[in-house]
Amino acid sequence: MSDVIAVKGGTLIDCTGAPPLKDGVVVVQGSRILDVGSAKDVNVPEGAEIVDAEGKTVMPGLMDLHVHVFQAIGEANPLQRFMIPHSMNIMYAVKHLREMLEAGFTTVRDLVYPFADYSGRDMVVVKTAIERGMVRGSRLVTAGVVAPTAGHLDVIRPIFLRTPEMTADGVHEVRKQTRLCLREAVDWIKTTTTGGMAGSMLNQPGYPNYTVEELKVIVEEAHAVGARVASHSEGIIGCRNAAEAGIDTLEHATELDEDVIEQILRKDLSITLTDGLHLYQEAVLHQKSAYLPKKLGGRPFEEVGIESHKKAYAAGVNIAMGTDCGPILPPGKNAYELEANVRQLGMRPIDAILTATRNAAKALGRLGEMGTLEKGKVADLLVVEGDPLRDISVLQDHSRIKVVMKDGRIEVDRRP
Repeated sequence: MSDVIAVKGGTLIDCTGAPPLKDGVVVVQGSRILDVGSAKDVNVPEGAEIVDAEGKTVMPGLMDLHVHVFQAIGEANPLQRFMIPHSMNIMYAVKHLREMLEAGFTTVRDLVYPFADYSGRDMVVVKTAIERGMVRGSRLVTAGVVAPTAGHLDVIRPIFLRTPEMTADGVHEVRKQTRLCLREAVDWIKTTTTGGMAGSMLNQPGYPNYTVEELKVIVEEAHAVGARVASHSEGIIGCRNAAEAGIDTLEHATELDEDVIEQILRKDLSITLTDGLHLYQEAVLHQKSAYLPKKLGGRPFEEVGIESHKKAYAAGVNIAMGTDCGPILPPGKNAYELEANVRQLGMRPIDAILTATRNAAKALGRLGEMGTLEKGKVADLLVVEGDPLRDISVLQDHSRIKVVMKDGRIEVDRRP
């Protein structure tokens, strides 16, 4: 069998900024894109396997940079989340990563859930199993946690699961905890600059967590070995501290002002939106989890978030998709955020798609290898029935995602 696959005849959305290309061709050899362009310009090697995409859309695989899949999502008994061992959380993660791959998400970044292993070791095990072909799932970008005592990732954890060694305070402890996570070979460090929505009264979105001095140590240690840092950042003080410290991605970024946005742009940082918008509203509406109406600066939390994100979008901040999949959205439903970004933030459909492709790859520091359909990049792509530039919701219908290719392999095939 040839190791060359040619995806022919579809409308090509390459996510480079170029307009859609009719009758496009993507030639894949091994795990990489050998050539891409119009049918008249691209030579398809003899003997190549042909994927007929006529009348369909060909686009990069999607990415979600804020998921929490190492937990018993969807179980009728909520105590399952508390009582099962870490090893069972690994089994759930494998299941959820397969579900997201089948939904067209070729890459996801897991930012650790309170019931999971904070060191990142379990996550690296699953990542390795996927890379070796032992299990099927989205490409997994891993993280370990460095968290302050009484901070968001401490108080959100059930009392009987809290242990002193899971938190770090002051620059010396923070440096040691960061190095312990990096020793596990994680790709990212997850930390917090503010409280959050669930848990105790200490966990308010406007309360600051780590200081700038502590955050700079985390960034220094991570960057020294090629890793990156994400911070849970909701209130303005925490967002400002994260930007000042050079945190690579601000998760939620709920309360932003012009000064913080300018600093994010100047330092070329990224944000993900996650549950500051529609997801939080739905959680309140359906009374899910421990999410209760909260405020920032005396205003409703979700109102502040929508206003901040509109400002960030207008200013040209690199916005990457991040759904907080797990606590609210179930795995496989991730693409709902794209529709909500169009509806609530006024994004153009192509800009919503870019949050899950080019922008996400940039936020990961991997734009040179993924996120767009270009020669030499990793062959992650979708063949979609319909036009997501006209109706972004088609990406939520799994039956219309006819082909999912990851690393040059057809992982999902729904063709007749």
